[in-house]
Amino acid sequence: MKHLFNAIITIIAMTSFILFAGATKEVSFNISGMTCQGCVGKVSGILDNTPGVNNYKVSIEDKNCKISYDAALTNPEAIKTELLKTHFTIGDPIIEKQRSSIFSWIINIFK
Repeated sequence: MKHLFNAIITIIAMTSFILFAGATKEVSFNISGMTCQGCVGKVSGILDNTPGVNNYKVSIEDKNCKISYDAALTNPEAIKTELLKTHFTIGDPIIEKQRSSIFSWIINIFK
């Protein structure tokens, strides 16, 4: 009976995680004013401390950063607000692509 109870709890927990996981989205920002690796470090430090940011790549050559974020925790405007703390010129968000959770995918099937 104990094993059955544990199995049921595990299934419920896994189902909840799948159904309520947020969509992962990607956004880019053009950044003017970065001139060295210290500037890249400044942007990276801000992104490391921004809730919802999962992954990012800051490019001094391309003068931009590409960010993967959890849409349930943040949005492009909130990320831009954080990036403005670097005192660089931050362009408007450029939406890259979206990877949805299984729940979002299932909802889209029935639309």
